[in-house]
Amino acid sequence: MRIISRVNANLLSSRNTATMRELEQLFKTAPNLAAKTIRLFPQHSISFLTEGLGEIYDIKEKSDSFVGINDKAYKWKIRGHQTPRVKFAPRVTGGTISAGSTLGGNGTEFVIAFRSSYYNPYDIIKVEDGTLLFVVSGPVFIKEGTFEYTVKVNTNTMSESVNTNLLQPDKESGPAGVAYPELSDKGYISTTQASEEHVNYLTKVRYDWSWSADAAATKYIIEDIVPHNGKAVKFNYVTDELFRSAMEIYHFRKEMQLIYGRSTMDANGRCFLQDPRTGQDIVQGDGLIAQMADSQKQTYTSLNIDLIEDALSDLSLRSPKRTGNTWMLTTGAEGYKAFGKIMRAEHKANWTLQPNSYVQTRNGKIQLGAEYNAYTFQGNTVVVNVNNVFDHPANISEKDSNGKPIESSKFMFIDMSTYDGVKNIQMIAKDGRSFITGHVNGIGGQDGRTSGEASSTLDGSSKVIIGTSGVVLHNPYSSMILEKKII
Repeated sequence: MRIISRVNANLLSSRNTATMRELEQLFKTAPNLAAKTIRLFPQHSISFLTEGLGEIYDIKEKSDSFVGINDKAYKWKIRGHQTPRVKFAPRVTGGTISAGSTLGGNGTEFVIAFRSSYYNPYDIIKVEDGTLLFVVSGPVFIKEGTFEYTVKVNTNTMSESVNTNLLQPDKESGPAGVAYPELSDKGYISTTQASEEHVNYLTKVRYDWSWSADAAATKYIIEDIVPHNGKAVKFNYVTDELFRSAMEIYHFRKEMQLIYGRSTMDANGRCFLQDPRTGQDIVQGDGLIAQMADSQKQTYTSLNIDLIEDALSDLSLRSPKRTGNTWMLTTGAEGYKAFGKIMRAEHKANWTLQPNSYVQTRNGKIQLGAEYNAYTFQGNTVVVNVNNVFDHPANISEKDSNGKPIESSKFMFIDMSTYDGVKNIQMIAKDGRSFITGHVNGIGGQDGRTSGEASSTLDGSSKVIIGTSGVVLHNPYSSMILEKKII
């Protein structure tokens, strides 16, 4: 679906429009077509790569990739991603663990705490200096973000202990195996795979606007290509500037929610935001930034090729395979400019091998330059995409030393892999409610000249676009964010 021309209403009326239908009216008979409106605005890359390419699913659907819990929530499991690093938390039982000491000498058991209940009894935990701890019992839930375990040093030397500096909050640990006594019939897979269950919520996005009777003179002709009997068939529709502009604003707001959204629901499904007039819950789900693990958010002061290559290498460790992965690197205009400068420097270093793609001569005139939108390192590739959300005036942001918005230099590495036949990033919608339009007629109706019933006494009408949707990042550990830091 794309806009092919812009015409005046009077000129449009003089054309043969017998085969054209009003775009908004078509949504009544073909509601699924409404989801394709995002194709008119490909600058919103998250919506375009999910909803625009058909990766949108009804929340009522049941599948291996996600399960609808109710009309507001859905859940999904992560399978086969690399195990996360589990961070220590402040201990409650026995008090805070003091730094600069040791624990576990002579085979004694002691209590430690983590921020998640990742480990199981008989697991072997590796701390940062290589010391191994054997899980005797746990986890014991103390409070949200604190789970305690009883452990002992995994060794054959009674005098060996663990340095308490490595057990302090936010220090990291990881699984190093699992050990069971002979004839044990128990087993866990956490040492090789994580099977985490994530829950997110749908967010309702709305945009409504009003117009006077003489405000809809500019019309747009929109072309849609549909496969039919093995052939591509073109259909033309018509809409006005008001509706086109409203669709653009609506999709911008939805794109903002898909990227920056923060859930208003706690771990027990309680909503922390209510309508002050009705008391009804205002349910919102997490966007992509909130879904990515905290450990996957890093800052930079100056972008360079080493940083990009290190990011690709680190991300490959959290992906199902070490090579052959592709990430969409979505950024703003400043980020795209910085990426292009780095790629140009890399290209110039190899001009003796392939200069023609940068230096071209036409009609005796020399043309310099190229657009760099992808980079491959050690079998892994990033494809760069500019998302207008990061540069939009409504996206409030701090400014760097040059007065440019920091958000324009944000880089989101989004894993585009397929897991068990399921795309890593998908949009979830509520039964036919991803894009709905409606209108309230004032005096004169939609065209300002028609007598009849009216829903408002104003000499003007209003329209509403509303949609309910959410986004799933099936494996949040294989994506990351680079944010520019102000010095």
